[in-house]
Amino acid sequence: MERDFFEIDAALLRENASQALQQALSAHQAVAVPRLDFPMELDRPIVLDSGSALSVHPETIVRMKAGCGGCMARNRHVYDERGGVGENIACDRDILLEGGIWEESERAPSVNDPDETMRDLSHIISGTVFFNRAERVVIRHMTLRRGNQYGVLLAACRDFVVDDLFFDDYYKDGVHVNGPSENGVIEHMRGHCGDDFVALNAWDWDSSSVSFGGIRNIVVRHIACEGDEMRLIPGRKTYKSGRKTLCPVENCVFEDISGVYNFKMYQQPNCHNGERPAAERDYSDIPGLMKNIVFRRVHIAARAGGLAEVSLDGVFEIGADCCNAAFEDVELDVTAAALKDAGMALVSVGPKSSTWTRGYSDPAKWCELFEPDLICTAENLAFARVRMGGAPCADKDALVQARHLTVNPDYPRTTPRGGTGYGVIKGVDIQR
Repeated sequence: MERDFFEIDAALLRENASQALQQALSAHQAVAVPRLDFPMELDRPIVLDSGSALSVHPETIVRMKAGCGGCMARNRHVYDERGGVGENIACDRDILLEGGIWEESERAPSVNDPDETMRDLSHIISGTVFFNRAERVVIRHMTLRRGNQYGVLLAACRDFVVDDLFFDDYYKDGVHVNGPSENGVIEHMRGHCGDDFVALNAWDWDSSSVSFGGIRNIVVRHIACEGDEMRLIPGRKTYKSGRKTLCPVENCVFEDISGVYNFKMYQQPNCHNGERPAAERDYSDIPGLMKNIVFRRVHIAARAGGLAEVSLDGVFEIGADCCNAAFEDVELDVTAAALKDAGMALVSVGPKSSTWTRGYSDPAKWCELFEPDLICTAENLAFARVRMGGAPCADKDALVQARHLTVNPDYPRTTPRGGTGYGVIKGVDIQR
């Protein structure tokens, strides 16, 4: 996106950054923020219209004023689509956002957001940068520091590029994509996040998602993080009206990845279901489908436990229906023998069980974090040039295993409760 940028006066940004930026964007469409020797403090989100561009000097700090919170930059038209997609929805197109150090973004809503639709989203996780129903969006060359909401949230977006982001002591997901989204590239990402470094969540919790639907044709590449996770969530969304929407994850490539220890490829009920009446619980009523997923040139440092001490059964944990998944040039630091001794495999297929006590001693108040009675099938798994502990590995038992859960007869004295679910594997091709 080649633009002629108008450079805004630094003095205006010291006095009232939000107002000055918005006026400059309205007048010039493409605005450049120079290097500032003070943080550029906002009291409301920066709103980007179709055709607009904002370029911030890479050393300039952007920060929300205390008590304002909410997303810090977004497109003009955003929607709360948890009840479904309305008619005649306006979309925003051709937007560039680049540069800057965006820090300490808070989940609390902005009290000064002029767009009333944002108030409908105030009680769910948003993003430091939030694009919804937007097309041809480029987000690049940014540092995100110490935020406690998603770094970049893309909901129902298409034809997007997220390039060259650094996450510095970040507390939430890095790049979080909700369906229906397609035709995107997420690349050149570094740093550490407190949750998923990249999440492709076609189905998602109603407390974490703005929209639902299929995610297709996404490339995630050149990732160097520091002990993080990635997530893919398929499923089927049931709206309060009873209408249902399929939420598959299809035709996605992950390549040149390092620093991720766990790829979570399962739909997971809302962890707050234990606090809700049965009629209000949030879950997918089918396993969901992942199809045509490729992992290529992935280097993994294995570890035994995940977030909140959730045990791992594999590096790639499949707890949904999966058709055509390829694992090529994957390198694991531990040996095949050590992996099997830990009860793990590179790829595990089947449900999980984990009990969340929520701090209560009464088992009636505990809840299950996963879907322990789920039955799922992985079909056509292909392995090529996998190395474990520095040696080639063609040991099927180290590469893939099916999980079969049983009910724990000693529950609740010991946890988890377990279940009756299991995984089915149909078709495995192994090449050295």
